[in-house]
Amino acid sequence: MKKLKQLPSWLTVTSDSATVVLTRPADINGERLEQLNLRAPTLREVRASDAIGGDDAVLREVTLFASLTNAGTKDIDGLTLVDYGRVQSAYSRILQDSGIPERKDETPGWLAVDLERALVTLSKPCEIKEVKVDRLTLRAPTVRDVRAAASASNGDDEQRETILLANLTETDIKDLEGLKLTDYQRLQAAYFRLVQDDGV
Repeated sequence: MKKLKQLPSWLTVTSDSATVVLTRPADINGERLEQLNLRAPTLREVRASDAIGGDDAVLREVTLFASLTNAGTKDIDGLTLVDYGRVQSAYSRILQDSGIPERKDETPGWLAVDLERALVTLSKPCEIKEVKVDRLTLRAPTVRDVRAAASASNGDDEQRETILLANLTETDIKDLEGLKLTDYQRLQAAYFRLVQDDGV
């Protein structure tokens, strides 16, 4: 697994959040703050910022960071470039928490997989069908599963994937969209392990 660089003194990261010490106080929601707290994103938040920003990558990112810091987009726009870079770095570090190994032949500790199913341990418990769970099981997909998800998604690749993963985990789409993005990435990695055939 890739070793992360040592954190700079201005950054503190946990599995659920990051705290960024700013180079100078910034106006956030009418208050002068010396640091920003950034939550780990959910899939729903990432998709919502994509919908708002459209083709404008900077607007998508500013919208997402505003949501994750409980700030306004104007507040994020008002950060110095150095401080904005710090927020970008903090976001990247939160996403690196997924625990997905770089080498495909490595099996991470959060994943157990066989020919029929994959068991994914989440980085933190989440609510699925109104029950707190710390693991999700994906059954191996069939061609029928993939075709049904493609048909239901109306050509939207992201939606197709979410419909397919919801079906394979026997969860609701809204529950998957509420997962931390890193946990959703774990489900994606587990899916690819299930459909991978080393003999092909």
